[in-house]
Amino acid sequence: MSIAGVSCPDCGYAATTLRSCLYIAPSPFHHLFNKETSREEISAARPQLRIFTDAVRGELYDVEARVARLRQSLQVAEQHLATAKRVLNAHVMLNSPVESLPPEILLYIFSLSFEKPFSIFEAEPQMPWLLGQVCRHWRALAWQTPTLWNLFEGRDHIVYNDYYGTRLEEVLNRSGNSALRVSLEGLAPNRARILARHAPRLLELELRCWFETLSEFKDAPELSILTKLSLTVQYAYDTTPPEREPFDIVSKAPRLTHVGLTFHVPVDVPRVFVLPWLQITHLELDLGTHNYHHIYHILSQCRNLVSFTDIFRDNPYRLSTPYLLPTPSSIYIFAHLTFLKIRSSLAVLSCMQCPALRMFTLRGASEDVELTETDCEDFRVFMERSRCTLQKVTFIPEHYMRHENEYSAPLRKLLSFVSHVPKVTVAP
Repeated sequence: MSIAGVSCPDCGYAATTLRSCLYIAPSPFHHLFNKETSREEISAARPQLRIFTDAVRGELYDVEARVARLRQSLQVAEQHLATAKRVLNAHVMLNSPVESLPPEILLYIFSLSFEKPFSIFEAEPQMPWLLGQVCRHWRALAWQTPTLWNLFEGRDHIVYNDYYGTRLEEVLNRSGNSALRVSLEGLAPNRARILARHAPRLLELELRCWFETLSEFKDAPELSILTKLSLTVQYAYDTTPPEREPFDIVSKAPRLTHVGLTFHVPVDVPRVFVLPWLQITHLELDLGTHNYHHIYHILSQCRNLVSFTDIFRDNPYRLSTPYLLPTPSSIYIFAHLTFLKIRSSLAVLSCMQCPALRMFTLRGASEDVELTETDCEDFRVFMERSRCTLQKVTFIPEHYMRHENEYSAPLRKLLSFVSHVPKVTVAP
């Protein structure tokens, strides 16, 4: 593309006048730069030198002025260019294929970004707030779609900061009437009251909090669609829970089938919670150093279990405290139990018979605890009861099951009791 004849409207400069604009007459004083030139010759040429330098200086000032005007014109042109680009991009976006996508397709694409829960207590913007920063159309679509706001998690760090309460309330309001799947840690009581108002929409609830926070749900509406509940409860100063009326969940959660309970102090669960044990199919217990009476009492009511995990933090002095090992009053038959995982202690097996069991996992827990002859005998009897259906046994040895990179004698004994199982694995 030729630009000949195109000149600047401000200074008249054109590409064809480049040489004339920057032309400077040749110096007539080249001979004075010779080292042999005397001072008298330089003094004699001084008037003409002054006239020449003044002329060159005038030309320099003129060029500098032209450069300043060109820079100002270039700045204005760059501003016009940026404006033109913004206008062009905005109009190109109007004709973008993304803008022509039906809302259903766009929402499906959005949903692919929500495979994991988004965090609501982070300072930096998270999904789905980030969608609202793209354009007005995306923001309106994301703000008005409840299913983008019903799967969230968070760790409540600042107890008395109202900002997080506002953020939680915003998410709950935007989720509309959709079912909620919530995982919150360290929830403050004032935020728990906000969540409790939406109890009828809770489908899955995972809370890690103080018992005082959990008590905010005692007067909550019915948990009519709740199917999965996971509670990690702490007590102040690691003390035994105070005597109080048990927290009743039976009448509030008619569909509850999956329950996980974790306590960091010894707790008599039936005294603290009234749970719908008979309807629970998946149970995970981590009750600290607990009394076997509690476990037997729970198992006597959970007859419809499909999977059971007992994370038992055994007492290293249990051999000197025989009251921790009561003999079960009867053998409880779990006709539907197919998966069983025990951590550390095998005494709980003495009360169980699982005719449909297919997978069993034993995981070690503490170097202070050793398998006793009673444990091995309980395991042998239990394996005899499950001989027909058991397909897989997994041992995850930790500390007490190994000795100098070799299996301990109790573990080798346990392995001898599962020789009939098609698949036996000892994890490294």
